[in-house]
Amino acid sequence: MTETYVCSHCESTVTRPFQIRSIIRTCGECDENGRFLHESLVESLDSLPVEELPEGWESMPLDERFKAALREGLIQLTRE
Repeated sequence: MTETYVCSHCESTVTRPFQIRSIIRTCGECDENGRFLHESLVESLDSLPVEELPEGWESMPLDERFKAALREGLIQLTRE
């Protein structure tokens, strides 16, 4: 079983044989070094109501969107 992680900068994906919230690596597509979020977290960001999103949302990398959504209380993490 593999899990999919999404580049915060270009949204390309990589798979890994483990499940954690994020990994840090250099992207093979955009060459940026940064956080790859688990695809389930990206899906949770996509489901947020547009009217509740902070200003500048569209210009933020995915990892910054995730931090902003947590800070604003738009999403919450649960232990599995």
